[in-house]
Amino acid sequence: MRYIPSLSVALLALAVTGCSGVLTNNAGAGGEGDAKTLTLYTVSGPEVTDPILAAFKAAHPDITVQRIGLPGTGEAFARVRAEKDRPLGDVIWGGSSELYTANADLIAPVELPNDASTVAKDPQHVWHATDLLFQAIAVNADKFADAAKHPTTLEDLAKPGYAGGKVAFATPKSSGTSYSLLTTMVTLHDWDYVTRFAGNATLLDGSTAMFNMVKDGEVGTSFINEDLGAKWIAAGVKIKLIYPADGVSNQIGSAGVIKGAKHQEAAKTFVDFLMSKQAQQVMVDKVQRRSSRGDIAAPQGLPPVDQIKLAKVDPKWAADDKDKILQQFDDAVKNAQN
Repeated sequence: MRYIPSLSVALLALAVTGCSGVLTNNAGAGGEGDAKTLTLYTVSGPEVTDPILAAFKAAHPDITVQRIGLPGTGEAFARVRAEKDRPLGDVIWGGSSELYTANADLIAPVELPNDASTVAKDPQHVWHATDLLFQAIAVNADKFADAAKHPTTLEDLAKPGYAGGKVAFATPKSSGTSYSLLTTMVTLHDWDYVTRFAGNATLLDGSTAMFNMVKDGEVGTSFINEDLGAKWIAAGVKIKLIYPADGVSNQIGSAGVIKGAKHQEAAKTFVDFLMSKQAQQVMVDKVQRRSSRGDIAAPQGLPPVDQIKLAKVDPKWAADDKDKILQQFDDAVKNAQN
């Protein structure tokens, strides 16, 4: 499989700053009223967006943000594509970087000042890193009490007779978290591994069910986005987060300026603010999600990036071959049942 550098390499890479056809933050692309309003399409819930939108309003009281929430990144890009000839949105925020790369024809390549401060950078300036999201194994300490038998790797979850019983796993057709996990599994291991894992899994319709089953003790093991897991642990939920030693699934949360947007200047100001130290500190303190910047520490309760082995998934493969990957997953599930 051809490897294109993702977050794990970007953390060590130098920024690529020169790119032809890129709008700088000072390049005028819209009309005189650009600095007054913008329409935001976001796939993140209000628990993520509200604290940051409040900070933006305080910093830029002259710009009005009209927030339109959408259920998933696929739906968000489908809407932008349907409006391609007459864009109604200005900014799309949320979802992982590879989906922006796969839909690069819909996004304006814009070079922004705060791009230089992020640990992951798009040389083409289509996506802009707004947060880092890692997926951990979650173990319910009551349901699966024997710590000596807790998994330490993804490989452990596929072993016959896995001590933790069934592993809650959302179908990757409906869950972006599980799709990221699936591509990580295939990259680190192979499709035979996926078949073995599927034999130990309880398949669910969405991420929320996957998270809640381990929280409520219906299963001993699941996966979880680490920021949610850390919040639950802080609230007293008896779960344990385990970062697989063979590789941790990870996503670069992103935002972009919609190509042809009516309010380009306001859009660039907003996306640049998302990467600012002010907004990123809010991301850490109030959202409890990892900052995309290298100068802000991880939220309390989460390990530093340099203590985690991040999986190196080819983002182009994950984006371009999604239909094929999902079909292969269905085949693996069927094989596991035979």
